[in-house]
Amino acid sequence: MKKLLALLLMAVLTLTLLTGCSDPVYDDLSNFLNVQMVEVNADYEKLKTEIANVDAAPDDAALKVAIDTKVLPLIKGSLEKLSAITVETEEVKAVKDKYVKVMETYKEGFEALSKGCETQAEETITAGTNAINKAIELLDEYNKALEELAKEHGGEIEY
Repeated sequence: MKKLLALLLMAVLTLTLLTGCSDPVYDDLSNFLNVQMVEVNADYEKLKTEIANVDAAPDDAALKVAIDTKVLPLIKGSLEKLSAITVETEEVKAVKDKYVKVMETYKEGFEALSKGCETQAEETITAGTNAINKAIELLDEYNKALEELAKEHGGEIEY
C-alpha cells in the first residue's frame, strides 16, 4: 500500500513539474501560428495570386476593378480576422502587430493605386507603389521576428 501511495505521489509530482515547465511564449506562439493564423495565411496565399493577376491587367480600368474587387477585400478581410485574434504574451503580440502593419501598409498602397488608376495622378500611383514595396519590407521583418521568437523559445518555423 505504501509503495502504491508513493508511486501515485511521484506520478502527481512528475505531472505537476512537467506542467510547470511549459513555456507560455512558445505555447502562445504555437497557438497563434497553428490555430489562429490559419485563415489569415490562407488569405495571404490568395492575395499573392490576386496581386500577380493585377500585374497582368491589360489597362487601368481592369487594374482598378481587380484591386477594388479582389485585392482590397482580401486585405480588409485579413485585417478583420487579425483584429479578432487574441494573444496571451507581449512577445507574440509584438509579432502579431508587425503582421497587422504589413496588411495596413498593403491596404494603403492598393487604395492609392486604385485612386491613381482613376485620377491618373502620377504622385498617387508612386505613393501606392512605394507603400506596397514598404509592405514587402515589413513582411520580411515580420518573418524574421517570427523566426527569432521561435528560436528563442526552442521552436522552429517551417514554410
